[in-house]
Amino acid sequence: MNFLLAIVVSILSYGAVPNDTTVNNANAINTAINDCADKGGGVVEVPKGTFTTGSVFLRSGVTLRLNEGAVLLGSSRLSDYSSLVTDLDLSRYESGQGTVNYNSATDSQWSKAMIFAVGCVGAGIEGAGCIDGGDVRNPLGEEHMRGPHTLLLAGCHDMKMRDFKVKRSANYAFLAYRLDRSAFSNLTIEGGWDGIHIRGSKDVRIEKCQIHTGDDAIAGGYWEKMKISRCVLNSSCNGIRMIMPSTDLEVADCNIYGPGQYEHITSHRTRSEHAINLEPGAWGKAPGRMDRIFIRRNTVESVLSPLCVTLGEDNTCGTIVVENLTARDVTRMALSVKSWGTALTDNVTLKHCDLEFDGIDDPGLPAWFVDRPTSEWPVFPCWGMFFRNVGEVDVRDVTLRVKGGEYRKAYMCQNVGKENLAKGVRLADQK
Repeated sequence: MNFLLAIVVSILSYGAVPNDTTVNNANAINTAINDCADKGGGVVEVPKGTFTTGSVFLRSGVTLRLNEGAVLLGSSRLSDYSSLVTDLDLSRYESGQGTVNYNSATDSQWSKAMIFAVGCVGAGIEGAGCIDGGDVRNPLGEEHMRGPHTLLLAGCHDMKMRDFKVKRSANYAFLAYRLDRSAFSNLTIEGGWDGIHIRGSKDVRIEKCQIHTGDDAIAGGYWEKMKISRCVLNSSCNGIRMIMPSTDLEVADCNIYGPGQYEHITSHRTRSEHAINLEPGAWGKAPGRMDRIFIRRNTVESVLSPLCVTLGEDNTCGTIVVENLTARDVTRMALSVKSWGTALTDNVTLKHCDLEFDGIDDPGLPAWFVDRPTSEWPVFPCWGMFFRNVGEVDVRDVTLRVKGGEYRKAYMCQNVGKENLAKGVRLADQK
C-alpha cells in the first residue's frame, strides 16, 4: 500500500454513534473497513468517544486507528458476537481435551471474538485509544463463564498491533493462530484472562508491552523465532507459559513480578505462579522438539519459581541458555529443568545469575522425600536448582541465597550426564 495515497476515513462518516450503549456500531465500523479495503487500503479512524460494538472484521491493508480518548466497547449482548469462520486446519492447536478448559477453534463458543482478523496481510490496530472487552460472561463458554476474546487473529501475516490499551477482556485479550512476521509493541493490557496467547507462529515480536492479567500474561506455543523483550509482565498465574514446543525463543530484558494486580477470575487468587513456565504437553498432546531457548537479562520478583521447564513424553529439548537472571522473593520452588518420564534435554547453561529463595523452616522436610514418588512432591527436595534427565548442566557464576530456615540441599541432579555445579555455584550467607 502506498501510504502517501492511502485514504483516511472516520467511522462517523458511516453512521457510528458515540456514547450510546444501546447502539451496536458494528455495521458502521465494518462498512468503513470494507470501503477502505476496497479502495486499496488505508486508515479507519475511531474518534474520541465510546462506541459500543459487536464483532468487527479487519481487512488486509487496513489500519484501525484509535485516537486519544476513543473507546471501542464490547456489546453486553452475546448475540452481537460472531464465531471464527476459516478453512484453516487448526486442530494441531487444540488443548484441554476432556476438561472445562477444552479449547478448539471449531467450537463456536470458544471462538467468539469482538475483533477478527482472518487471512489478513499488512493490517493492524494502532493509537492512544482503548478496546474495552466489557467483561461479558457466557454460560456456554469455557469454564461456563468465559465470553468472547477481544481480538482473534487466524492465518495472518505482517500485522502490527501497537500503542493502544486492552482492558476487561471477556477471555483472552489476543488469541492468534498461525501468525507470521508480526509485532505487538507498546501495548497495555489490563485484567481478563491471558494477555497475548499465540498458537503457531513464525517471526513474531512482543516488545515494550505492559501486561497485567488475571491469567497468563503471554502464552501459547509452536512458536518459531519468537522474541519477547522489554516487557513488564504481572500475572495471577504465569508470566510466560508455553504449552506447545517452540524453537528459537528469546525472552530478554523483561521484568516479571507478582502478586497479580488483577485476580485470577476462576480461583480469585492473586498469587503469581512461575515467571517463565515451559511445559509442552501440559494441556494435551503437543509432540515435537523444543530447542534454542535463550533467557537473558530478566528480573523476577515474588513468584512461585523463576523458571520451570517440564518436558512431556512426546517431547525432547536441545539447548536452554539462561544468562543474567536476577530473582528475588521466590516463594516456594527451585529453578528446574526436568522430565518426569524419559524425555531428555541435551544441554542447560546458566551464567551470571543471582537467585534468592524463601526457605521452608522444616527440619523434617529432607527425610519426607525418601522413597516418595515424584507425583507426591509438593516442592523439590532442594531449594535452589533441580535438574532431571539432562545430558549436560553447565553452571558459571551463579549465586544462590535463601531467606529464613532451610534444611534441604541447595541444588540436585538426577540422571544428569555431566555437571559442574559444585564449581559454578556460590552459596551466599543465609539471611
